[in-house]
Amino acid sequence: MIHRTLLLAGVFAALCFGNPETIVFTGTADGQFAGKDFTGKKVTFTFLTDTAAIAPGTFCCYDNLTTPAGTQGLIEVDGVGTGHMTGTQGVFVNEQEGQMGIWYYDYRDSFDILWPVGKYDLTTNYGPVTGTTFVFPGPIFSDAGTLYLTSMQGASATVTVSTTPAPKPKITAVTTAYGGTTVSQNAWIAILGTNLVSSQLQAPGLSWVGSQPYMGGYMEPKLNGVTVTVNGKPAVISYYCSSVPAGSPCTTGKDQINALVALDNTIGPVNVVVTNGGVASDPFPVTMAAVSPSMLLLKDNVHLTATHGNYSIIGPTTLYPGASSPATVGETIALWTVGFGLPSNDLIPNGDAQHGTLPTLPVCLINNAAATVVYAGIAGQGLYQINLTVPNGATNGDNPISCTYNGATTQANVMLAVSR
Repeated sequence: MIHRTLLLAGVFAALCFGNPETIVFTGTADGQFAGKDFTGKKVTFTFLTDTAAIAPGTFCCYDNLTTPAGTQGLIEVDGVGTGHMTGTQGVFVNEQEGQMGIWYYDYRDSFDILWPVGKYDLTTNYGPVTGTTFVFPGPIFSDAGTLYLTSMQGASATVTVSTTPAPKPKITAVTTAYGGTTVSQNAWIAILGTNLVSSQLQAPGLSWVGSQPYMGGYMEPKLNGVTVTVNGKPAVISYYCSSVPAGSPCTTGKDQINALVALDNTIGPVNVVVTNGGVASDPFPVTMAAVSPSMLLLKDNVHLTATHGNYSIIGPTTLYPGASSPATVGETIALWTVGFGLPSNDLIPNGDAQHGTLPTLPVCLINNAAATVVYAGIAGQGLYQINLTVPNGATNGDNPISCTYNGATTQANVMLAVSR
């Protein structure tokens, strides 16, 4: 993204509002979408955000006013196809230069709309505004295929802000990922409820894991106007989905947010709060423990996530045909888990990289036979790796597996596929 200087003192005061906002860009373009060439077709980009999520100098471009990275965007090419953007896209405005546009991926503007303008405010309706455009030839990725724009003419932008405040979020359940109702510091948790995120969110949901280069190596807790706190400390959101759109992966009928609990050694009852569109939920009580160990599961929600030495998936051959295979007795495998607490070394709060070994090794059982654990530590943000050797007591087929650490045990009825 081109670095720009922006003076928006008049806009800052308006950023406290938390109303749903729709930003639509249209134009006549030439290019290619999902392998199909097109000429002179109407192309529409629709972005859904919240006015509380728009901020100066965050996520992109420092001095611009932008929506967050990953702001949900819909691409429509008339008569060609439709898809949801899958990169770190957003919308920027620049009052000094009199322009707005789409920024995408590695700082490149997808296109700018330039027009003579004085003051404007993204918390109120305006448009359509029209002007000249500047188009980058780089790809724009979507779940339907890749879009290439070679030209864009007659571009316009319209911003519509709803006067209806976002409904109040309601939390109905909080658990460690795939685990029990306790949570712990540096653990990935799943939050279920209603009105946790925008009901207009695209079916696949919105994902953002890790820091951006302009964040200086830190993960940003909020994601497009949605925030989570555990015991009053911001939790980093990696993904959320709405139960409303058809095809949503929120199959429980509830909205879901996946978040990483901050570093916090509190033990006992704490509250979880979700804020969506500037509206906060009632506090939801949970118990904070020293550890809340849990196995990550594969798509069948039965077999744990584990890999061979070459990082291929361990599981029944029928689970991921051609990609998964059982473990063997005597083989050293890696288990991928969450909630095992802090390593021996210090972690940087909200750091985009985590590493270190656990102070002691967990005790793991496969088919009630003790497995030799050779390593346990942090492999990534809240992700724990346990290397162990499959014991002779494992039988052919599915074997129950569990690990106990600091007096807490991973969830029951988890299976490891073994072939012997």
